This record gives sequence, C-alpha cells and structure tokens, in this order.
Amino acid sequence: MSAAPAAADEVVGEVVNLTCGYNHDGNLGNHYPKSPVQPPYVTLDDHTLYIWSQHGGYTLTLLDDNDTVVYQTYVAAGVQFADLPSTLSGSYTLLLSNDTYLFTGVIDLE
Repeated sequence: MSAAPAAADEVVGEVVNLTCGYNHDGNLGNHYPKSPVQPPYVTLDDHTLYIWSQHGGYTLTLLDDNDTVVYQTYVAAGVQFADLPSTLSGSYTLLLSNDTYLFTGVIDLE
C-alpha cells in the first residue's frame, strides 16, 4: 500500500493532518529510527476515514475532549478505510498507532 493516493481522483473527503511520534509501548530497542517517518495519508468523508500507509496495520483510537476513549478498532494492513460509528459527532483526537509509531490528528464529525 502506498503512502498517498496514486491519483487525485482517488482522494475522497478532507485531508486529516497528522503529527508523528513514537509509541513508547513498542519495542524500539536502544534507538529511534534515524530517517524521517512518512505519516499515513488520511482523509475523512462523513464518517469514513480513508487511510493510505506504508507502515501496515494500526490501532485507531478516538478521544473526546476529556481524553476518554470513545471508539477504538484495529485497521489491518492493506485495508484502506474505516467506518466510524454514525452516532459520533463533534471534535475528536484521532490516534493511529502501531508497535513503533503514533500518529495524531483532529477530526470533526457531524
């Protein structure tokens, strides 16, 4: 799976800007990777997240304003979308994490 859609017509919805960090629960050994990390390319259309990534599967977590987990699921490697519950509305912190990386962004659901 590529890190971004191959063509502009593959992009659906609004781009979700992500910051990158390291998952301290993962096994990094005695070092952090030395090369820059390419975050997944994520877009949001209604209650569907589209994910293009080169890092494999992720745990997808949504946190509310009180940092309470309101939704969590696993998105397997090769899966390019995740349907979020239609009952969710408002602003949420989006966390995409695997054994090494933690990507963070904000999404607004209506």
